[in-house]
Amino acid sequence: MRILFSSLRARLTLWYTALLTGMLALLGTTALILLDRGLRDNIDTSLKSVAVSIADSVRRPSSPGRDLDAALNALLGPFGPGPTSRFFRLLDPFGRPDPRIVPRPRMQFPLSPEAQLNARQGRETYQTITLPPPQRGDREGIPVRLLTLPVIERGRMIHLVQVAMPLESADAARSRFLLILLGLIPLALGGAGVGGWFLARRALAPVDAMVDTARAIEAEDLSRRIEAADSTDELGRLAAVLNAMLERLERAFTAVKHFSADAAHELRTPLTILKGEIEVALRSPPTPEEYRSVLVSCLEEVDRLSTLVTDLLFLARSDSGNMSIARTPVNLTAVLRDVCVALGALAEAAHMSFKHDAPTELWVRGSETMLFRLLFNLGENAIKYTPEGGTVTLTLEPRGTEADLAVRDTGAGIAAEEQPHIFDRFYRADPARSRGGTGLGLALARSIVLAHGGQISVESRVGQGSCFTVRLPLVSVQQPVLPPGQGESKSEGERRE
Repeated sequence: MRILFSSLRARLTLWYTALLTGMLALLGTTALILLDRGLRDNIDTSLKSVAVSIADSVRRPSSPGRDLDAALNALLGPFGPGPTSRFFRLLDPFGRPDPRIVPRPRMQFPLSPEAQLNARQGRETYQTITLPPPQRGDREGIPVRLLTLPVIERGRMIHLVQVAMPLESADAARSRFLLILLGLIPLALGGAGVGGWFLARRALAPVDAMVDTARAIEAEDLSRRIEAADSTDELGRLAAVLNAMLERLERAFTAVKHFSADAAHELRTPLTILKGEIEVALRSPPTPEEYRSVLVSCLEEVDRLSTLVTDLLFLARSDSGNMSIARTPVNLTAVLRDVCVALGALAEAAHMSFKHDAPTELWVRGSETMLFRLLFNLGENAIKYTPEGGTVTLTLEPRGTEADLAVRDTGAGIAAEEQPHIFDRFYRADPARSRGGTGLGLALARSIVLAHGGQISVESRVGQGSCFTVRLPLVSVQQPVLPPGQGESKSEGERRE
C-alpha cells in the first residue's frame, strides 16, 4: 500500500477522493435532515388544516346525535381516503370523547398533560407517538404525528380536536432517499477517483517532462533548458527558477573550464623556462655569477606565475559572480595622476609621447587598488601597441552622472571583426602584435569595470589607432582638503600589491 501511494499522482487522487467523500457525506447528511424536516412540516401543515376544518364545523350549529359524525366524515372526504380522515377525535374540555362521534378502535389517542396545559392556554400541541400494532402478530406499532388543537368560542375552550397522521409515508420517502444516496455516492466516488487520476496525470505531465529534461542535463552540457507550456502558472515559475539555476551552474562550470584551460595554457611557458634554467644549471658546474643569473631568471618566472595566478583567480571569481569589493569613495582624478607617473616612464622608455588631462576632482565608489589596475592596464596596453614616435593620451571628464575616461593611441588599430573579441582572455588580434604579457590585461579591465557598475567600449580603425572608453557612475562626496604630499598619492608598487 505504501508503494502504491508513493507517487504524487496517487496521493493527489487519494486526497481528492477523500475530500470529496467528506463533502458528499456532509451534503448527504444535510439533505437528509432537510428532507426529514420538510416532510414533517408538510405533515404538520396538513394536520393543522384538518384540525381547523373540524373546529370550524364544531362551532356551527348542528343536529344532535350522529349528524355531527356524518358531517365531519363528509367534511374530511376531500382530504382523501387515507388514514387522516379516520384518525381524529373530538373531546370535551375535560378530555372525554364527544358522544356525538362514533368511537373507532384506532382513534384512541392519548391526551398528555402537556397537551391539556397548552390547550387551556389556547395553544396547539404537536407530538410524535406510536400506536399499538393493528394485529396481534405485528411486533412494531404505528408511528403517527398527533396534533391536539383547542376549539375556542367566546374566549373559552369548548372542545379539543385531535388529528393524527401516520409517519409511514414520510419514513418510506426518507428511506428511499437514503438508499439513493448510498447507491449514488460510491458511483460518484468511483468516477471522481478515475477523473482525479486523469486530471492529476495531465496536470503533472509537465513535471515528468521537466524530470526527463533534467536527467538529460549533464555537467558536460548545461546549455539545455526546461520548457514550460505556460510561464505564468506554478509549473512555469518552477521551470523559470530551474532554468535560472542551470544558467548559474553553466556560468560556474564555464568559468572553471576557462580557468583550467587558461591556467594550463599560460602556466606551461614559465614552468618550461624554469625547468630549462634549472637543468642547464645542473648540467655543468656554473660560476657564482651564472648561479645568480639563473636564480634571477627563475625569480622573474616565479613573479610572472604569481601574477598570472592572481589574475586568473580574479577572473574566475568575476565570471562566477562571487566577487565582492569594498566600495568606498575614491577620487578618480588622483588615481589617474598616480597612474600617469608610471605610464609616463613606460612611454618615455618606448620613445613616444604621453599626454593626460583630468579635472580637479571626480569621485566614484569602488576599490582604489582595482581602479589603479584598470587605468594602468589600459594605458600599458596602449603603449605596448603604439609604435615609436606615436602618442598615447588619457583624458578624464564628467559626462552627466558618469565619469568618462578615454585612452587613445596612434597605433595600428584593430579590425572591426576582431573588436568583439579583444576583451576575451588570451585573445590577440594578430600574433605578430604580441609583445609579451599574459594576454589578460583587457579581460581584467572589463571585469573591474563591470564590478564597479560601469561600461567599457572600444573604437578603432586600422592604421589610425584605437580609443578605449570607460564610464563609471559618479558620487557626490565632500572630502576634506589635505596638505600637499598626503592622502591620495601612492607609489605604483603600493597600488599594484
